[in-house]
Amino acid sequence: MQRSTTRPLLSFSALALALAGCSDPGGRDSASEGSGITSVGSNSNPTVSTTVTPSTTAGATDSTAGETASTGEPAPTTDGVDSTGHHTKLDIGGLPDFADDTGDEQPLPLTCENIAMQAATSVGCEFWGVDLPMLQYNEMAYGISVGNMAEEPAMVTIEDLRGPNGSLRVVTQFEVAPKQSQLVKINGIDGVIGGDHKVAAQGITPAAAFRVTSTVPVTAMQINPVGGGPSHVAEASLLLPRQALATSHFATSYAWSYGIWTVVVAIEDGTTITTSTGDAALDAFDAWTFTPGSDTEAFFVGSDKPVAVFSGTDCVLIPGDPWFACDHLEEQVVPLASWGTSYVGARHPQRVPDINPAPEEVRWRIVGAVDGTTVQLQPPQPGVGGQINIAKAGQIVEFASTESFVATGDQPFMLLQFMTGCYNVIKTTGNPNSCSQGATGDPYMIQVPPIEQWMTALPFLTDTSYPRDFAILMREAGTTIELACLGVVPDDHFTAIAGTNYEVGYVELDDNSGEGNCVDGAHFISADAPIGVMVAGLDWATSYGYPGGLNFKSLWVPPTEPPG
Repeated sequence: MQRSTTRPLLSFSALALALAGCSDPGGRDSASEGSGITSVGSNSNPTVSTTVTPSTTAGATDSTAGETASTGEPAPTTDGVDSTGHHTKLDIGGLPDFADDTGDEQPLPLTCENIAMQAATSVGCEFWGVDLPMLQYNEMAYGISVGNMAEEPAMVTIEDLRGPNGSLRVVTQFEVAPKQSQLVKINGIDGVIGGDHKVAAQGITPAAAFRVTSTVPVTAMQINPVGGGPSHVAEASLLLPRQALATSHFATSYAWSYGIWTVVVAIEDGTTITTSTGDAALDAFDAWTFTPGSDTEAFFVGSDKPVAVFSGTDCVLIPGDPWFACDHLEEQVVPLASWGTSYVGARHPQRVPDINPAPEEVRWRIVGAVDGTTVQLQPPQPGVGGQINIAKAGQIVEFASTESFVATGDQPFMLLQFMTGCYNVIKTTGNPNSCSQGATGDPYMIQVPPIEQWMTALPFLTDTSYPRDFAILMREAGTTIELACLGVVPDDHFTAIAGTNYEVGYVELDDNSGEGNCVDGAHFISADAPIGVMVAGLDWATSYGYPGGLNFKSLWVPPTEPPG
């Protein structure tokens, strides 16, 4: 057994009501005196403000993990424009009021004080991010974006254990105004701390992670790297809040010559990780990188305490040679207990229909959670037909399709969507610059939200540096969906899935071509019945995608030991 270096150390419809403030946001208390406030725009360098001391009602407490280091410079503005004139925050309008799904009179307002007592969702007060491995030709920044749907400002603190003598320090602290989002470049070019702080390609990286806490419930995602097209390898991951983390995971990705990886982040000291290739002991903020030898089976990760698990690929061609332009993949893994038995396989919209009128293929992978799983597909799909039989837990079945479908299993499984490389829509030449013909995209990976985990209201975020961003919507026929920036999504946006009662629709969200008043940044969507949401963005030869939000109900009791 390897051991790391030891250091000191509701139903979601309630969100649609007023979100209130809270005190210390879970886990270890974080120091706030002397912490710098950072205001970061999507197109500007981080600007660190003068030192401030938040009030105790905003969640300020003394640190119990050592000294807190920070820096301070010019103060941020509060009108959505930073000192350089860049828009750093995006107003998405008022938050609609909704009744509780159960018909109760008034659900309990969601706060950081009571969030641990509510059903887990993608909204939370504590998240864990990490700069993951990738094939990168530059030092563009790793970023974390936070969206605040509350009626009051959110004070957000990002910490790590890179302070003096391995102590806890505040990397940056900033305020996110109500109904707005903010993106912070953490490291790399123009990052708050600069330099390269990626996890190691293999083995334990002590103090690798970043902890994100907020004084009011928020959503969070990491973007790696920030910058859209010029990076050519970008991806994004929904960050799961602490109350959604668990102890049993199957991680999967999509292999190519650069290989695949699984990264496990401990959030508590003395955490034991169990895998089929060995065990490890980690302390909070440590990360352990595994490199599975094959992507034909998912990689099992068990632990004795909740952990954050990420999976991905340094750089991948999908479906593979001979097409050029690879992209890195990453997702924070949905815990096994939250896997469902029903999914809508909603394909993404066409990328460049003017150049390539026929819908391009979308790649799909189904991962079985237990032995002997049968999955029905409606309509039947090319290469696999209407039924997939999965012999053992962790087995992966892949197929390609140009249409959406519904997948229903007799036992839990996960459905993943993969965007293909840009040369699957631009096939005119071997020159990679051909992918610059519009927002051609490149590989991304998305875990599809199970129907059992759909929500009636959720906030989500888009990356402000992409020329095309969109939401993929999944609903039962007759469901009314309202987007704060658009209003009711028209029925003509949806296409029925043959032989089912489900429909798939799209809404464009970009600054230049967004529908209604939709622009990049924070968004709020609601419906009169549960819906599924996926979010993606495209630039030339790059893209990102992630599940827009979901419940994390425990639907079954998974094993905590590797199968077999």
